[in-house]
Amino acid sequence: MTLLKKALLLFFFILFIGIQFYTPYKVLKPTSTSLEYDIILNNQPPTEVSNLLKTACYDCHSYESKTYWYSEIAPVSWLVKKHIIAGREALNFSEWELYSFSKKLDLSGKIMFEVYDGKMPLQEYLRMHPTANLSKKQQNKITQWINSLVE
Repeated sequence: MTLLKKALLLFFFILFIGIQFYTPYKVLKPTSTSLEYDIILNNQPPTEVSNLLKTACYDCHSYESKTYWYSEIAPVSWLVKKHIIAGREALNFSEWELYSFSKKLDLSGKIMFEVYDGKMPLQEYLRMHPTANLSKKQQNKITQWINSLVE
């Protein structure tokens, strides 16, 4: 290996180690009271719907985000944290009971559209979490239950 290749390899290794200390996004962890407004705890969906929501939605749309080994390594961690922040801003199942009825109605429509249309979960998420891929039957179960909350 030439000296230039060794120097470049060392540079990129040091750069990779250095970026591990840079965290542009801060994801809030759950607190003891953050679950009291949770959609599942307060509305008691069927077990299958509850499991589907936790498997396909909760990592980005609740305070119950699971962290995986790759979600702690930069620059992937930046993308994961950015998705979680954006997901929680759009819809946070842990804060469902804090939403007004009109907000719940609006979010329910968006959930039904996004899930039924296959836009959620995101394709990037499904690549790493194939169990979150929802069949049409599972999509229907979620959308029917969500719809029942605002009828």
